[in-house]
Amino acid sequence: MSNQPASTADPTPAREGSGAMFDDIAARYDLLNRIISLGLDQSWRRKTVAALEIQPGQRVLDLATGTADLALRVAANIEGTQVVGLDPSGNMLQVGQRKVDASA
Repeated sequence: MSNQPASTADPTPAREGSGAMFDDIAARYDLLNRIISLGLDQSWRRKTVAALEIQPGQRVLDLATGTADLALRVAANIEGTQVVGLDPSGNMLQVGQRKVDASA
C-alpha cells in the first residue's frame, strides 16, 4: 500500500516545448514581432518568397507557420499556389486561420 495521496489532477500530460510557449503568446505574437523586429519581419518574408523561386501552381509546405504570415504572402504573390501551414501551436494556427478567412 502506498503512502502517497491520491491525485485529483488532470491525467492529461501538460504540453511542453515550443507549442505550449507559443500557445501562450499567440494573441499578441504579430504585434510583438513587428515591434521587436522594427517591422523588418515584413521585408524578410518578401525576400524569402523571392528567394524560393516558387512557380505558379506549385504546392508549398510552411513548417512552423506560426500565424501564417509567410504562407499568406506566398499565396498572395504566386498565382495558383497551394500552401499548407503546419505548426505545433494550436493557438498560433487559430490566429493564422482568422487571417486566411479575412483574406478570402
